[in-house]
Amino acid sequence: MKALAALVFAFAFSTLINAQFVSPAPATIIQAAEEVRANSVVTYSLTTGINPGDSYRWVVVGGVITGGAGTGVAPDSSILIWTVDATSIEVTWNTDITGTPIGSAPGEIYVQKQTGGSCASQLQRLDITMWNPATANLDLTGLITEMCSGDALGFPVPADLTGAPNATADGFDVSWAYAVTTGSLTNLGLVDVDGLSGTEPSNTDQVDIPLPNGLINPGTSDAIFELTLTSMLDDFDEGGSVAASATYVITVHPTPETGEISSVPVPLSRR
Repeated sequence: MKALAALVFAFAFSTLINAQFVSPAPATIIQAAEEVRANSVVTYSLTTGINPGDSYRWVVVGGVITGGAGTGVAPDSSILIWTVDATSIEVTWNTDITGTPIGSAPGEIYVQKQTGGSCASQLQRLDITMWNPATANLDLTGLITEMCSGDALGFPVPADLTGAPNATADGFDVSWAYAVTTGSLTNLGLVDVDGLSGTEPSNTDQVDIPLPNGLINPGTSDAIFELTLTSMLDDFDEGGSVAASATYVITVHPTPETGEISSVPVPLSRR
């Protein structure tokens, strides 16, 4: 039943697209697919076969036409009606995929040309895959914000990710760094933690960022420990971004001094 429903939808969708163009037309030419970020604005242009005075019709699936030779026609802003010399359009890929942090959504661009002699060209199609922007942010839900010197930590801090994974390997790299902004701190092995850093790979929508096994404050006043996400990448070669709030802060209290015991009256003393 599902297969039949999908077949019916595909047929109806194809019929809807084809109805926007001159028919019959030569076979559709499908170009190599491209990938974009959701909500990105991209200009698409025809670069060959251009003759002044020819008319073009564009249809976008998964986005809206917001500029170029014209904008989409109300009430459907994804269609640019036959327009003379409309060899370029600007598309905003506005499909909402925020509910699938590392998922994608399909899109398509169709264009056809009609000459002054009313001859129709083939239908040109460009397939699109939309991905969320590459981002990382720490999930600090339920984590401690203060501790005593010498206490163990022993848990990682989860970071939530969005963007594009890799089909077969780890597509995300999230870098982190420790800083001691007040006082001094070591781990339980007495190694100074200030300035330590690393990178964690992942191919899911979350990655665990390590903490020291514990923190020792050798001073007499509070010390401040910070874990910060410094950078992230998904599977594309452009840089991702980390949230401004992607810092975990712990106040480490020093070991308190118990003090000496005194007695009253004065204890006996030997002669």
